[in-house]
Amino acid sequence: MRRDRRLRLALAAAIIVALVLFAGALLAVADTVLSIVERLREGPAPIYYGFIAALSLGGALAAWLLWWLLAPPRRGPEPRSRPSVPDEAGLRERLADEQAAGTDTSAVERELAELARRREGGRLFIALFGAASAGKSSLVASLVPGAAPEIAVTAGTTRAVSHYRWVLPSGDTVELADVPGRGDTPTLAEAGLEEALRAHLVVYVCEGDLSRSEFEDVETLAAVGKPIVVAVNKADWYAEEDLQRIVARLAERLASLEPTPRVVPVVAGGMERVTRVDETGRELVAERSRPPRVDALRSALQAQLEGDPEALDALRDASVFRLAAARLETAAGERRRAEAERVVSDYTKKAVVGALAAVSPGTDLLIQGYLGTSLVKALCKLYDVPARDIDIQRFLDIAQRYVGRALPLLLAISGNVLKAFPGVGTVAGGLVHAVAYGIIFDAMGKGLANSLETTGDLRPAAAARKVGDEFGKDIGKKARQMARLAVEARRAGRD
Repeated sequence: MRRDRRLRLALAAAIIVALVLFAGALLAVADTVLSIVERLREGPAPIYYGFIAALSLGGALAAWLLWWLLAPPRRGPEPRSRPSVPDEAGLRERLADEQAAGTDTSAVERELAELARRREGGRLFIALFGAASAGKSSLVASLVPGAAPEIAVTAGTTRAVSHYRWVLPSGDTVELADVPGRGDTPTLAEAGLEEALRAHLVVYVCEGDLSRSEFEDVETLAAVGKPIVVAVNKADWYAEEDLQRIVARLAERLASLEPTPRVVPVVAGGMERVTRVDETGRELVAERSRPPRVDALRSALQAQLEGDPEALDALRDASVFRLAAARLETAAGERRRAEAERVVSDYTKKAVVGALAAVSPGTDLLIQGYLGTSLVKALCKLYDVPARDIDIQRFLDIAQRYVGRALPLLLAISGNVLKAFPGVGTVAGGLVHAVAYGIIFDAMGKGLANSLETTGDLRPAAAARKVGDEFGKDIGKKARQMARLAVEARRAGRD
């Protein structure tokens, strides 16, 4: 039952007030209460213990009622929500913005151009997707007379997306896409999933019950509204009773998905390895063809394609827009990361030069404080994160604690590194601090950029922890880089 929080708080307050008043009343008449308890104790035991039990029950009931009112309501598991569909106009507007910002959007442009080509062709696309060596290529060869996809008994034969035209019993012409399977290289597997997203309909080929990764594939496709037929291949491996049990089990597992995939058994054909014993008793391994059985799959696909073609087009377009939007976000992220590296490098150099330019004690702190604030603002602007002055200052304050713990080590490393530079002379002056400041600003910028990218918000404590983590990464290499920068900056200043 949903309970209004303000009402619950009001009821809890009323109960607490009532308990306080009750306790006060008992204190006011303490002598009378003690007299009553003493008389009950001298009386029959059942009455006395019944009275104590009633008081205990009343106290427990009041405590439970307070907990029920004040405890947060239990939340059930959130239902898996379907990702929002990017609007084509909004996607193209954002594409133009990223192009203007210098983002490499060629992958997104190719994706939208391929969608336009398929729209113009007006043909339906069916992708055969699944684990490597599940029999996708053999299934294509069984469905499309004359098709010659590369087929072997080893896993991962398909190394690229191939298309084949297939005429359905109804006379409709569709294109079958034979795609690389899960279990191939990550790049090929990703290409397979992307081609499945571009299709109107997906045939997911498996050899039995779905593994966790296979179920996640089907779940991912269903989450974007993709119509799916799950084809249980190599059905001739099982007895009929076992096969029906596998099909029923799969249908039960997939029943919660929307749209619910249809499960059909198939025999894709192709080649199989068999072992036989000859007349001398030797075991011989040979390959033989397996006769296909794909009528159930043909019927299931025909039933799926007999729906509204405009609805199938709309679902296909929506999944392609999601794919294009993901590509655009990846490209924008790469552009922001490259720009963040440039910003961090720029402010790191300024910090080194600022430390060398300090003319009196304390002026370096003023310079670095100003640069630190400017660095945070620049990175927040790059990642489109609003930055309040109070959050910036809190981040700098927390980060300063990590700096304070690391500073003795940084100064020691800086001094040792500078000894490797001939002609530097004594390093007791500003060079050591310049190198240390360079390491600090490099860590602060990279840690903050990482936090802004992963959280999309300026979270002072979390971002400061990222800064602390950066101090442990390649500190010797960073010290040498900063020392070289500091020495060059000092020499340039003298010139």
